[in-house]
Amino acid sequence: MISCFVSSSDNPHFNLCLEGYLFSKVMPEDLILYLWRNSETVVIGKYQDPWSECNVDKMNDEGIKLMRRYSGGGAVFQDLGNLCFTLISGSSFDVEKQKYNNNEFIISTLKKFSIDAHASGRNDILVSDRKISGAAFQIKRGNLMHHGTLLVNTDLDKLQLYLNPSKEKLATKGIRSVRSRVANLQEFDPSLTVEKLIDALKNTYRDFFQEFDTVSYVDESILASNAELKSEYDKLVSWDWLYGKTPDFTDIYKKRFSWGDTELLFNVHGGIIENITVYSDTLDNNLVDEIKKILLNIIFDNKNIVDAIKNHTDKMDDCDTKSHLLDVITLFE
Repeated sequence: MISCFVSSSDNPHFNLCLEGYLFSKVMPEDLILYLWRNSETVVIGKYQDPWSECNVDKMNDEGIKLMRRYSGGGAVFQDLGNLCFTLISGSSFDVEKQKYNNNEFIISTLKKFSIDAHASGRNDILVSDRKISGAAFQIKRGNLMHHGTLLVNTDLDKLQLYLNPSKEKLATKGIRSVRSRVANLQEFDPSLTVEKLIDALKNTYRDFFQEFDTVSYVDESILASNAELKSEYDKLVSWDWLYGKTPDFTDIYKKRFSWGDTELLFNVHGGIIENITVYSDTLDNNLVDEIKKILLNIIFDNKNIVDAIKNHTDKMDDCDTKSHLLDVITLFE
C-alpha cells in the first residue's frame, strides 16, 4: 500500500502519536508519506534531559509546548512555519538505499522552487551552507521511519529563547550561534508557503516513488474511535514521558563525543549500580539500552565498568553501537 496522510491538527502530541501509530502498523511492502506541523513547540530527543536542553520555566510562562519524540537526536523549536515530514518504508526496502532516496526526494521537491539544496552528513539538508532541514531515523524489525523538518518561515529568533545548546557542542563544531546555522526556505523563494510545499511534496512523491493508493486528511477526532491511538496519546502528554522521574544520583559522568553529548548518572547502593539514567543527543537508538544492559547491577568501579563494556563489545558484530560503547569507555579510564 502506498499511502499519504496529512494532519489537519497542530497539536504536537497528536501528530507524534499518529506518526508512531503509522510506523507500528507498516507492512513489508508499504510506503507512507506523512505531513504535519505543530504549534509552538520544543521537541527533544528520546534520551535528552529537558531541564538542561530547554528553558522550561520560560516555556511554561509563554505557553510553549514540550514534546519528546521516539527517536534520538537533539532539541529543536517548531512552529506553524515549519513543516514536518515522515517517510516510512516497510522491511522489504533496503534501509540505506531508502534513506538516500528519501533525501533525493526532498531535494527534488525543492528544485521545483528553484532552490538548490544538498544533503550534508547523515541527517541534514543545506542550501549553500545554511541548514533548512534536519532528520532523525528509527529502525524496527527492518522497517524505517525517516522523519525531519523543513523550515519555511519559522520564527528563527525563538530558537535561542527556548533552547540551551551545549556550549561545548557549539565550540566543537565551530559555530557561533544556533541562529547563524539555519535558514528559512522563504529566504530563497519569498513566494513559498507551507501549503505550496505540501502540494509539491505530494506531487513529487508520485513522480519519485509511486502513485498513492490513498490520501487521507486526519485530525484528533480519530482518537475517539481508536483506543490504541488514544492510549499512546495519553502516554505522550504524560509528565513521566515528557520529563521523567529523576532520582538522586551519586556519580555523574559527562563528555562530548563526535557522535553526540552523553551524560551517565549512576545511583549506587552498597557498591552496586542500582539505577542508571543516560542523557544523550546521539542518533544511535540502541546505545542507551546497551549501556543499561551492561552496567546495571554490577559493582561500581571504573575498572569493572571498563571490563564489562569491553567483554560485551567483544561479542558484538562491527556496528556504530559497538564503536560508541568503546568511546564511552574513555569516561572511566
